[in-house]
Amino acid sequence: HNVRTIRNIPLRLDMNKPPKRLEVRGEIFLSKQGFARLNSRARDAGGKQFVNPRNTAAGAVRQLDARNTSKIPLQMYCYSVGVVEGVTLPGCLSGIFDQLESWGLPANPERKTVTGIDDCLAYSLALLEKRNKLEYEIDGAVIKVDDLQIQAELGSNARSPRWATAYKFPAEEKSTRVLDVEFQVGRTGTITPVARLEPVFVGGVTVSNTTLHNMNEIERLGLRIGDEVIVRRAGDVIPKVVKVIRPEQNKNPKRIVVPEHCPACGSVVEKDGEVMYRCSAGIICPAQRKESIKHFASRAALDIEGLGDKLVEQLVDTGMVNNVADIFRLTVTQLVELERMGEKSAANLVAAIDRSKSTNLPRFLYALGIR
Repeated sequence: HNVRTIRNIPLRLDMNKPPKRLEVRGEIFLSKQGFARLNSRARDAGGKQFVNPRNTAAGAVRQLDARNTSKIPLQMYCYSVGVVEGVTLPGCLSGIFDQLESWGLPANPERKTVTGIDDCLAYSLALLEKRNKLEYEIDGAVIKVDDLQIQAELGSNARSPRWATAYKFPAEEKSTRVLDVEFQVGRTGTITPVARLEPVFVGGVTVSNTTLHNMNEIERLGLRIGDEVIVRRAGDVIPKVVKVIRPEQNKNPKRIVVPEHCPACGSVVEKDGEVMYRCSAGIICPAQRKESIKHFASRAALDIEGLGDKLVEQLVDTGMVNNVADIFRLTVTQLVELERMGEKSAANLVAAIDRSKSTNLPRFLYALGIR
């Protein structure tokens, strides 16, 4: 019902005798122009703006009400077919694309059929040159074997087909300004500097903060608050400050100094080894307590479904949970007192906590988070 609202997908195929069944596979996306128009409308209406085209498109397709999806200018390009009954298709992928287009289905106009590795590379590099002029965000090219019989012979491994490969483009980089540096306290008390940035759209997301790892990295970059920096983000990787540019233009540079006292509990910060600084309080520190409980409940540890970050923070802040053992004493009666927690959600969480008691030794040791 949501896909039917996408304007470049026909509701009827342009053919005399349609197949009994035709499974068309494709990618739904939101163009740069469509995304800009959408945010312009949201701004004018005083509504919330969308963060990036990819998440907006994914959210639109999952809407329960198709009328909401129809307000998003989505598009689709076909990339293959699945089950086909009652019609004969060409024996090559390029021919299938041409056939689908003749029936009114959209295929990417940037596609090209070439022969040999050198031509594949030339195509990929030409696409990289065009990257910023395309109407949508991309992070590379997909190179596929054209002959479907050879595709079938090559087959697939557990993760991907052997007849296709990705040519990934270099990570996208953008410049922005460091507005401030804050220090966060991790599960083991590690004090980590985090840069607060002027928001910048890079690699498909809006980045407004990123870790600086440690003081050695800050010294290596020669970073000061107020500096203009290059931020890099490749695929889904955490954004990274690559270098400082034009430091002489920072008229009011401010040195970044490790705090003497923990920003979460006020305890003394101690140097641990060559690089690390830690809060000396241990589990008494509320930040360390929250992080250790989040780790204990995480998927790779005891995997307590429903015990997410926000809920852990509520439980610690209200005093219901002071250590990981307290998780197992929680009751439905206690939990329903929390904000946005209904009786059914509370009962589900208590059941998930109960299930987590049946774990194995590797998971339990990992959950304890011993340094």
